Amino acid sequence: MPPFTLVLALAGLPPAAEPVDWPALTQKPHEAKTIPDPSLPPLLVGPGGEPIATKDGWEKARAALRDRWLKHLGPSPAKPAALDIRAGEAGASDGFTRRLVSFASEGDDRIRAHLLVPDDLRKGERRPAVVVFHETTADTFRQPAGLGSKPELALAVHLARRGYVALSPECPMIREPAGKPDGKPIDAAKAQAAELARRRPGWTGMGKMTFDAARCIDYLETRPEVDKDRVGCVGFSLGAKEVLYAVAFDDRYRAGVANEGGVGLRMSNWFDPWYLGAGMERHVPASEHHQLLALAAPRAVLVMGGGSADGDASWPFVRAALPVYRLYGAADRVELFDHGGKHTFPREGRRVAYRWLDHWLGHTPTRDEVGP
Repeated sequence: MPPFTLVLALAGLPPAAEPVDWPALTQKPHEAKTIPDPSLPPLLVGPGGEPIATKDGWEKARAALRDRWLKHLGPSPAKPAALDIRAGEAGASDGFTRRLVSFASEGDDRIRAHLLVPDDLRKGERRPAVVVFHETTADTFRQPAGLGSKPELALAVHLARRGYVALSPECPMIREPAGKPDGKPIDAAKAQAAELARRRPGWTGMGKMTFDAARCIDYLETRPEVDKDRVGCVGFSLGAKEVLYAVAFDDRYRAGVANEGGVGLRMSNWFDPWYLGAGMERHVPASEHHQLLALAAPRAVLVMGGGSADGDASWPFVRAALPVYRLYGAADRVELFDHGGKHTFPREGRRVAYRWLDHWLGHTPTRDEVGP
């Protein structure tokens, strides 16, 4: 067996030209296990306790659920009328060009990002795009763009070489505050949480991140290379948290991959001040993240983990969202893949993640790049 086929087989995937049976790869292994159920509130129940059995019934319940979660995130400001896009010079790399850009977020705040565009793009062609959210690292948005210290996490580079337009934005909650360079990411997060509370009282860090995720699509929709109907997102750790909220609250994200973010509110540090804050704890379990998975239906969401923040314990959250996906005939669009690599994004996991995006964004990769 050739090495390329062997790696695919080890990850449970057929060669790139063949379709993937996603439920067999990402649902059945977990269905066969006994996994403790965290007693998640059912989704398909109306306000009077009546069962919901139709898409129309769910859409009404969905609107109320979405409003409840927006209150958890806190009051967000209006979007500025203009993006005020600024761009630097493009630099050539292996298979793509990379450009530092910035655009308006809210108020005087701006989003910095690296835009990666494949070299083989034909004139007038529009490609799918992926927003890549980075982990908690001092490298911040440089890491996915290939300018950090971990080439295995240069996810935007891998995707650009696969033929995607890739955008790597800076997370607003861990960038260094002005005048305080070279600090630790957690110190930056604490400082940014305090500044956000001063500047936008009641708005959570997760609310700010979700707002910026929507602004990233606003930006991509201005790009002539981008097919605005085929935009996805992927993230690791902190970035996985951003994916979960991005796909839940902006239906322009057609597919997402969240690796090792901790899908349950008690599975990771969701109550830290730069995410949802300590006040969110009192709302659990009446509010839990299976509800966000359901808000994304019928769009495609893959939860990934290695047994640290996510893994088998994440299965009840995916399973709880499945009845909503079934109403849309889309039970193969919410899945869980356990790569067994603990809090990492290993090569086999990246291969599954990229194939997921290929599948649901309708993309045939120009080369099967997954990184080292």
